[in-house]
Amino acid sequence: MKSKLLILLFLLVIHLGMAQNAHFWDGIESFDGPTDENPVLAAQLDFYFDKLVVPLPDSITVEISRLVEKTENNTNLRDFILWHLLEKYLHPEYMAQDQVFVWLYDQCFSQLEIKDLNEVNLALIREKAERLRRLALFNVAPNIQLNDSTDLQSVVGDYTVLFFYDHSCEVCQQEMHDLDSVCAERPEITAIKIDMNDDREGLGEIYDAYDIETTPLIYILDKDKRILAKKIQARQIPIVLG
Repeated sequence: MKSKLLILLFLLVIHLGMAQNAHFWDGIESFDGPTDENPVLAAQLDFYFDKLVVPLPDSITVEISRLVEKTENNTNLRDFILWHLLEKYLHPEYMAQDQVFVWLYDQCFSQLEIKDLNEVNLALIREKAERLRRLALFNVAPNIQLNDSTDLQSVVGDYTVLFFYDHSCEVCQQEMHDLDSVCAERPEITAIKIDMNDDREGLGEIYDAYDIETTPLIYILDKDKRILAKKIQARQIPIVLG
């Protein structure tokens, strides 16, 4: 009985949230305020997508589609929204949300005439989108050479943790300590540590393959080298693996 009540409560919360979402942007098509610099509108977009939309790529992209449709006759407003959301999901809060950036490229930036979009920044957006597409959750991780005789695909183990770090970074050192502690309790994990502040050949390819912008950076792979999680902290690994 208790479980049924919880389910009903959950469904009610979803229903109320959907009802609120349905009217949040009422009248947006008539907006005639500034769109070059508008922190109020930017804050509204952040609040809506952070607080009122289910934080899953499919849910987010449905809502973006609704906004694009509502503002199709106000291209200045539409373009402000698209640029703001592109930047927002370039470094999203949740790891799977980077696929929203891919969707924005596929469905909007590669299809529409957007203000301030030129061949140079479109090429950069395309390049970033393709990297993120390859690194989507459950895709097979890019193979990389680990040393002269071993590549990633030849590593055997139930789980592989790729840990990209900089030996001069204090945060990286703390993460490495946490990773070592996790691995000591989880023998099914094989940890591969790659110092990105090294002078060995091939680091440029690794930067590109794994979209490394900052360190430390962690990817968790299953036995088939599919990506289970990425860009998390070492202490979160047991939560992911259960």
